[in-house]
Amino acid sequence: MPANSQKRLNSLMKLPIVIISLIFPPLMTNMTGCTTQTSSNNNSQPTQRSQVSIEKIPSTLKIVFMGSTNDAQRQERQETLAEYLKKTLKQPVSIEGTKDYNTAVDLLVEEKVQVAILGPLTYLQAKERNPKIEPIVAPISKTTGRPWYKSVIVVNSASGIKTLDDLKGKRLGLVNKQSTSGYMFPVVHLLDIGFNLDRDFASVEFFQSHDKTLVALLDGKVDAVAIESKFYEQAKESGTINDSYPVIWQSEPIPELPVVVSQKLSPQLIIELKEAFISAPIGMLSLEGIPSNGYTLVQDSDYDGVRQVKKQLDEKLGNKQ
Repeated sequence: MPANSQKRLNSLMKLPIVIISLIFPPLMTNMTGCTTQTSSNNNSQPTQRSQVSIEKIPSTLKIVFMGSTNDAQRQERQETLAEYLKKTLKQPVSIEGTKDYNTAVDLLVEEKVQVAILGPLTYLQAKERNPKIEPIVAPISKTTGRPWYKSVIVVNSASGIKTLDDLKGKRLGLVNKQSTSGYMFPVVHLLDIGFNLDRDFASVEFFQSHDKTLVALLDGKVDAVAIESKFYEQAKESGTINDSYPVIWQSEPIPELPVVVSQKLSPQLIIELKEAFISAPIGMLSLEGIPSNGYTLVQDSDYDGVRQVKKQLDEKLGNKQ
């Protein structure tokens, strides 16, 4: 790799290191280390683009993310990010949304695309199927100033729910069984405190996305929902939801959604992708529509805490989700 490219990346890496060291308390190291070390792929001497095989430099860099592109605002965000990456990487870039979590994982694992923006749980599922994929960067939350978020259980206070115990006999709304914050974390906690999903709720329904799950609560279809904290906070800021819908539980920090790459990409292109995301304008909207304070480097070990929770869920449900 040219010395100037390495120098630029090293310079960019300094900022996240400072941010993380200032804002992360030691007790969260195991859960959300989110270090800014590069992946092990970068320890080898990167190959010059002119010497890389054609297979490692795709004519068009294909990126997928979880979610449809039906709404105009998401389409605009998608085009903005694609244009930015195209100019920065100096090559064609396409970004497409998928209809569900599994499709995004399948496309990356089967190497039909080179990059995917996945949830923490879906990243681990993809990693189990293809150990060669790696996370490279993740967004820094605008709300927390950290590269993590939380799962929250939100209730309709009119239903009389004030504590988790009050959820018994009520209607619970979840996102999807592949959702980290809309299923795995809250379900593991409920099981830990003695709940049985089959017996202790009047109903348990899945609404496939965080925004649709929140709408189901507002429309009175359920009495409580488990969703990603960022969607709840954004709804509060916009006035979509008020104090009649309080949070009665929140999880420990969950590392942010990683940008994951296929290791069939050249080491040089992976470094350039890291550079591009870390250099992205502060405040650039993520594809899910949640503002971020830029990106920081991440690595596989940053998701070990999520692995532990996944293991707990598999054991509690007998791996029959």
